[in-house]
Amino acid sequence: MAKGQRRERVGEEELQRGVSRWYERYYSDVGEFRNSLLHNPEVMFQSFAFQKSLINCLRKLDLDPPTAKVLDVGCGTGGSLPQMIELGFDPANFTGIDILEDRIAAARSKHASVRFIAGDARELPCEDGAFDLALESTMFISVTDNDVAKAIATEMVRVTRPSGYIVVIDWRYSKPGKEGYLAVTRKRIRYLFDVGTQTDVYCVARGALVPPIGRMLSKRLPSLYFLVAALLPFLVGQTTTVLRKRLPSQAS
Repeated sequence: MAKGQRRERVGEEELQRGVSRWYERYYSDVGEFRNSLLHNPEVMFQSFAFQKSLINCLRKLDLDPPTAKVLDVGCGTGGSLPQMIELGFDPANFTGIDILEDRIAAARSKHASVRFIAGDARELPCEDGAFDLALESTMFISVTDNDVAKAIATEMVRVTRPSGYIVVIDWRYSKPGKEGYLAVTRKRIRYLFDVGTQTDVYCVARGALVPPIGRMLSKRLPSLYFLVAALLPFLVGQTTTVLRKRLPSQAS
């Protein structure tokens, strides 16, 4: 048992280092204001499109936002929480987990009343079926090890109640010529979340355009952003996919 624990602890430390390096490379490449709504006009309509795709799916769910228990996996600094609150979800029922302690510390400093956990999402410290909704936002695109991604997805399914929902907000294209990204395609989602045996696809909504085009339109031609997304859907890089966990009698 001790040896097994030792191997798992080292694995978590290695994962932490890998995630830290990913963020270091990312912000070194794009700068600290890359995703700042205040400082970068390229972000605004990309953000609107993300929100639109999530809202279009959430309004179809059989959930009561004020009482729904929500888990945010890979929550970072808690960026998903303000939007969820605006949509009627109660922060008292919100739990976030991230493997980087500094990001969790930042989340706690902004949202002191919310339960944030610094830990490995491959072993969530939560009971089976504890949540009505488990979500991730742009996390799996950066998890290129499918064994790690599969373990996280399996845990997300485990802690979601039967007939509850798993929300995957992510990019369906990788970045050409860039390491550290693995597209979250429909095929990959089916594999990670055992679609057809443990879960079913409930809703899919298109969101943000692929970054080079979406960011350019957001800054220079914002009035054309959603027209381009509607007329050229292959340019939409981000989607929101909602899965519904099967009842025990339906799972196979």
